[in-house]
Amino acid sequence: MTKVALTELVASIGRFRCWRAIAAVALSLAACRSDAIVSVAIGESNRTIMVTLGQELDITLGTVGPGEYASPPTISSPALRFLDVSYVGPIVPAGPRQLFRFKTVERGTAIVVFQHTGMGQAVADTVIVR
Repeated sequence: MTKVALTELVASIGRFRCWRAIAAVALSLAACRSDAIVSVAIGESNRTIMVTLGQELDITLGTVGPGEYASPPTISSPALRFLDVSYVGPIVPAGPRQLFRFKTVERGTAIVVFQHTGMGQAVADTVIVR
């Protein structure tokens, strides 16, 4: 192998490593995008949810029997802003499913309390905005 060919080979390997590093950084940034939506499905109540500043947070709650979760929910901190609530499917005879949407607006911790209008029970989720 000539000296020129060897020099070109070393330069191309260096460019390849540089592009690999750039691609890895780009993929990492794409995975951590702040505009991604964090969805929390029906499950246990009183959860702790971690989100990033600027993300949308969707929390789905379901009921059994009469009533629904009151809107807007109580939010303990300005770290989270309530956007809206809507009914979502699938429709089941037990009761409505509601989708509550929030936007993270500053770092901190917020406790979101959803009060049920029929049974008087409450769900309290802790949201940590990083």
